[in-house]
Parts: sequence; structure tokens; C-alpha cells
Amino acid sequence: MIPAGFRMTPQRMAILAEVQNAERHLTAAEIYERVRRKYPTIAYGTVYRTLHLLAKHGLIQEFPFGDNASRFDRRTDRHDHVHCVVCGELVDVEVPTALLARQVAAEKTGFEILDHQTVFAGICPSCQEKRDRTVQEARAGRR
Repeated sequence: MIPAGFRMTPQRMAILAEVQNAERHLTAAEIYERVRRKYPTIAYGTVYRTLHLLAKHGLIQEFPFGDNASRFDRRTDRHDHVHCVVCGELVDVEVPTALLARQVAAEKTGFEILDHQTVFAGICPSCQEKRDRTVQEARAGRR
């Protein structure tokens, strides 16, 4: 639902649609490339600022990863993720024990936990395969 007072321009609608229609978590650059097909004169800065604005208003979620590009998620409900530290892929995963972690965090700190996201860091199957192939090729080259 669009928040009261939030002006939804055609460009903002196109940016939101790209996030909502994506089959994976896209970066701002990927969203920009997709939106530019419909709006060739749109600036990267417009897309970038709009993504942050949409996240601020709870229409999408942003997952910043330090030096890596942020990823944007159409799902705004509480759910968990697995993040590849090599290629940056971000994948939804349902982890029921993460809810227990929320309870433990509240009990141990006295905080009233309003929300939480669990992001597991690892290496995706594709990057594992590339790494293993590189290692095998290196070993074969030493023989």
C-alpha cells in the first residue's frame, strides 16, 4: 500500500515494478538498467534515491553489504536470507530457529525487539563450483 502523501510518479512506479517483478534480489545498477529501457533519460541517481525512498516507506527492503552493492527485496515481511560473500547473491530462506534468536536477544539485553532480519554469510553453490574447478586446474597444472 502506498503511504499517504507519497507521490508515485511514473518513474517511481517503474522502479518499484522492477523490484516487485524481479525473481531475485537486484542491485541498484541492475534496476537502473531495466528501468532505462522504458525511460532512457532517467538518471542513475534518480533510481538510487528512489530505491532508498521506497525502502524508507516500507514498500521494499534494502540490504546493504558494506563495500558490496546493496540488494533490494520485494518482500517486506520478516524473513531470512543467505548472502554469497563472493558474488553478492542474496537468497530468501525460511529459518524457524531465527525466531528463537529474537527471543534470546530480548531476554539477554532487555531490549524490546521490534524487528529482526537474519542474514547468513557464505559461498553459493555456483561460486563453490568455480572455486573447486580453479583448485583442481591448479593442481593439475603442477603435475
